[in-house]
Amino acid sequence: MWACYALVQNFGWAIILFTVIIKAAMFPLNLKQQKSMAVSQLYAPRVQEIQRKYKNNPEKQQEELTKLQKEGYNPTGGCGTMILTFLILFGIIDVVYKPMTHMEHFKSAEITAIVETAEQIDVAQAILASPEDAALVLEFRNDPSVLTIIEGTDENGKKTSNRIVFAEDFNYEDAKKATVVTAADLATYGTFTDDEIKLLTGSSSRLSAEVKSNITTICNNHYNPQSLYKELRALKSFENENHRALFALNEGISEELLARMETLLKNMHFGPISLIDTPTWEFNALLIIPAISFIFAFAQTLIQQAIQRKQNPQMAATQPASANMILYIMPFISLWISFTVPAGAGFYWALTYLVGIVQSLITAKFWPGEKIRAEAKAKMEAAAAQKEQRAKVVVVDADGKETEKVQRLSELTKKEIDELNRKKLEAARKADAEKYGEEYVELPDEDIK
Repeated sequence: MWACYALVQNFGWAIILFTVIIKAAMFPLNLKQQKSMAVSQLYAPRVQEIQRKYKNNPEKQQEELTKLQKEGYNPTGGCGTMILTFLILFGIIDVVYKPMTHMEHFKSAEITAIVETAEQIDVAQAILASPEDAALVLEFRNDPSVLTIIEGTDENGKKTSNRIVFAEDFNYEDAKKATVVTAADLATYGTFTDDEIKLLTGSSSRLSAEVKSNITTICNNHYNPQSLYKELRALKSFENENHRALFALNEGISEELLARMETLLKNMHFGPISLIDTPTWEFNALLIIPAISFIFAFAQTLIQQAIQRKQNPQMAATQPASANMILYIMPFISLWISFTVPAGAGFYWALTYLVGIVQSLITAKFWPGEKIRAEAKAKMEAAAAQKEQRAKVVVVDADGKETEKVQRLSELTKKEIDELNRKKLEAARKADAEKYGEEYVELPDEDIK
């Protein structure tokens, strides 16, 4: 992904290029998977017979299925590419969440400085969104004790609390919610120690439940050192042009680093879509990502089923309804995924379906079902023929010790083949003698010849 990004200098185009490269690289694996599935379909009658015959003997059933696997039957042949696809998706999600790390290769100390500044800005915004809470925090700076809830009773015995009591001269009507954080605001409302954050969000804090919840989310979720989302949250904070001067106040953020952040933020947009944002049901350009994910996933399902009905009508007719149901559920899973991850990951997920549709059409054109099944049948017959050409022979070592060994007939000497034939004939004569109650007499070698 970094190589693609370095080449095109845009995250959206990098995802497109990366998807095409990955799908092209995986195409031979997909083709091999289809051939493996075709082989498994040819073994299906024998598998069903074994399952029916040994349904009350699981050990024997497993033993016979293992023999089939040695011949070429592979019950898990279709899982490999699916697992690989999801592993790549998880990798893409990590890249999308960490563009500073993976795309621009910021140093760890630089990322830490950016994230710390963004966290301070977001905390200040959360507090300044409520004039009442901002006033209380201002008092807290002068006297930390004012933050603690004090329960009591008045002279009439009525329960009292300082939970919502503020300075008498504070005019709530004239107070306005701050939408832009200034340098002074950052020092007053954003810069707290870990202990102070615990006081602000603790159960005994007089701050409103909403502000306490927002601060907790910012510090413990968005900017937690283990958080996957912290780099994107920092970029979102940097996206507000009014706040960019605040990042320059941090000594760990140089002018060059600010310029690189500007470039990264610009490159994370693909047309009107910000690939760092997570889609919601709010009507905006981001809804394009879940929409195309669902449409392409549904289209791929329909196209693949149409190809299967045309090329293998018998299998399509006998396919269980549950299998078809799973195929139709996948588009809705894609829709759900697109609403739970940043748009960049959803964009990649949608493109995998689009390229998958193209690959399905190419496969149907140049590797039709009839051709794949014919190759699978030839492979199966070759395996069976190879098995028939093997035989057990007794090998005598230098010490005269006899051991049984499996060898190809083509590898045996004439003497060994004659010995095999002699044993087969003697075994047949002995079986006949036992069957008809006759006396078995072993023939000399010259009579057998």
